[in-house]
Amino acid sequence: MIPALLPLDPFLTGDYAAHRDSFAMAGVGEAGAGEAGVPLADAAAVGAALTAFTAPLGPARRVAAVSQWTKSYFAVLTVPSVAATLLLDCDLPLSPEGGITMVLGENGRPAGFRLPGDARPLGPDRLGTACGFTRFSGLIDDHLAAIIPVFATAGGVPQRMIWSNAADYLDRAARMLVPLASAWPGREAASAGLQSLLATPDRPDGSPNLLHEPVRLMNGLRTRKVCCLRYAMPGEDFCGSCPKRRRAEAARAARG
Repeated sequence: MIPALLPLDPFLTGDYAAHRDSFAMAGVGEAGAGEAGVPLADAAAVGAALTAFTAPLGPARRVAAVSQWTKSYFAVLTVPSVAATLLLDCDLPLSPEGGITMVLGENGRPAGFRLPGDARPLGPDRLGTACGFTRFSGLIDDHLAAIIPVFATAGGVPQRMIWSNAADYLDRAARMLVPLASAWPGREAASAGLQSLLATPDRPDGSPNLLHEPVRLMNGLRTRKVCCLRYAMPGEDFCGSCPKRRRAEAARAARG
């Protein structure tokens, strides 16, 4: 864990314990067996990492494989990044051009990141705002807006599909961290800003918010708006928030 995130350590338990190791400082420790560092500023290297995972699964599963690979990426990225900005008033150095490196696990999926430096305090303009697009711009504009087009080009899929995966994990982070933030002083505006990222259809400049409402309730259960296609992967079933699964369940219930 990088030094700035140490105050979060007591809260990263259970399903979130793995986030202790999501981020490390570059040069601290070496990549383990089966891992490889991929500079995110190198679009060709990122594309090669994605292709190495998707190609063995064949063209029929390519879109599903791209979706699952990017889900792994956002799974390790999102909670620590959001927590740093929401709870600790700082940004991780996430800009691809700044030197961040992706670590791949033995299965070829993203497993973590090595950062070029420690987190940086938010400036006064971002500390005092209730606008989530401003407060969380380090994650959204500096990182997601830069890397998602690279994934889409390399995988040959629409950017909106990948944004939906990113938004799903942002929603998960909000569900975990907003209740936690209620016990930290002065988090009200930051929490409201985070939730607004998911509830607002347009950004402040009037452009579409690609993070808007990634999930909704169907039969009282959390359900993705866009299917992630996990069921199309070998040995996998519907994910816990699958809209196809929810519709099938509703159809069975209607038939009695």
